Amino acid sequence: MASLWLVLFISIVGLDGKLYSAKAELNLMRAELSRIEPELASAQEGLTITESELEIAEEELKTTREGLETTKEELAHLKISYDGLVAGHGYTIKDPTYNRMMSFIGEDKTDKKRYVEGKYTCSHFAMDVCNNAEEEGFRCAFTIILYAEGGHAIIAFNTIDEGLIYIEPQSDELVEPEIGESYYQCVIPKPGSSREKPDYDDTIEEILVIW
Repeated sequence: MASLWLVLFISIVGLDGKLYSAKAELNLMRAELSRIEPELASAQEGLTITESELEIAEEELKTTREGLETTKEELAHLKISYDGLVAGHGYTIKDPTYNRMMSFIGEDKTDKKRYVEGKYTCSHFAMDVCNNAEEEGFRCAFTIILYAEGGHAIIAFNTIDEGLIYIEPQSDELVEPEIGESYYQCVIPKPGSSREKPDYDDTIEEILVIW
């Protein structure tokens, strides 16, 4: 019987030792947890800040992408405009030198066309030369000469070295129009040719230069 109590005592002492050891480990774990908790809280706060910054960054990225798409569209439109301008349309057309203008006039075939009353007249000649000049990249003015009786259409170039030069598009002859003078007398005939006085009053009353 005494031995049984001894066994029980030993068992109880052993259990107490294990319990004490478990309590000690638990206290250590609690102490470690108490130490880690501030770090965890700080990490959680940092994570929250990082998430907010990430949301802001994603919004900025979205805005940047939208801006990039808009810029791409604008660049596409600009390229279309640039291609047209390089081809000689819009504000890239320029004033030629006198020699380049005369070279263009000599190469242009508009003066070879036939005048047809009511169908292809002076205004058509002038318009065609203006369009052809623009295709070559040169600025050309549609010019209206007003008479006491009617009017006439010619063209003009503002050359960079000789100033404003008028051309009769039906014959490629130079013209020096002056208010109060007869138009036919203002045309400078080509060598070997001459101009007859018209059967109407072609006294110049006004010169309209339209660019």
